[in-house]
Amino acid sequence: MRSRLLSLFLLAFLFRALGFADTVYLTNGRSFEGVIAEETETSVKIQMPGGSLSLPRSHVLRVEKSASDFAEYLKKKTVLQRSGAGAGEWLKLALWARSQGLEQGGREASLAAGDLDPRLPGLAPLLRSYGYVLDAQLDRWIPYADSMRRQGLVQANGQWITREEQAARQEEAARQHSERAAARTAQATQAAREAELALVQLELQERLQQSPAADSVPYAGYSVPYVYPWYAPPVSMPRCHHCGAGGIGMPGMPGMPGMPHPPFRSGSSREVHDSSFNHVPGSLIQGRP
Repeated sequence: MRSRLLSLFLLAFLFRALGFADTVYLTNGRSFEGVIAEETETSVKIQMPGGSLSLPRSHVLRVEKSASDFAEYLKKKTVLQRSGAGAGEWLKLALWARSQGLEQGGREASLAAGDLDPRLPGLAPLLRSYGYVLDAQLDRWIPYADSMRRQGLVQANGQWITREEQAARQEEAARQHSERAAARTAQATQAAREAELALVQLELQERLQQSPAADSVPYAGYSVPYVYPWYAPPVSMPRCHHCGAGGIGMPGMPGMPGMPHPPFRSGSSREVHDSSFNHVPGSLIQGRP
């Protein structure tokens, strides 16, 4: 009994695949159109051109049956498989599927034709449009990327180049990266030096603004003029008739009226003071240096 039910179910699914296609509506609002739905009490299996998908029955809102080009393609494909058709029949199915917008079906049927006769007239443009290349050594159609790899090429930035070119490009990229890194380091170093110089200039300016005047001495918070202790205002003095000293001098010094004149001696073309009277540096009184 169980085997009979299974046979009936398979026949029903085959009937749908040969002539009908379904639309599956999900509870979340999405839908799958132009598919073959296999329903059970617990799940719904969806067959589509890109593969199959199994969903829990609770996620399926309803299943609607309708005719579609994909169902017709599946019907034609099943007939060709059962009859053992040749490459020409598969090529016709590929062209029909492509005309109906079934790219997956056209690719599948054209590859089937290529396996039977790789050099079938009219097949090359179709397979090339799907990205396949006829490999002369293998005598079969392979993806374009596989063909390039078999020639020793590698893909870089969307281009197929030799390994030598790839190595040269990598070396050039590394050199440019190193130069950019060196330039960034130099810029950072220059910026740091300029910042350090600006800081030094700012500190120097602050010190100059805070330092006192060069000709004054700070005292109790004020700057007062510095007066040398030996300095006294000059006064007029009578000139000595012995040595000529006098004129402008210091008060209380020899040569003034009422004060003894220092001894002197002669014996030369001019009179000079005694060696006991020496000239004081900074004094206006003449004497022996």
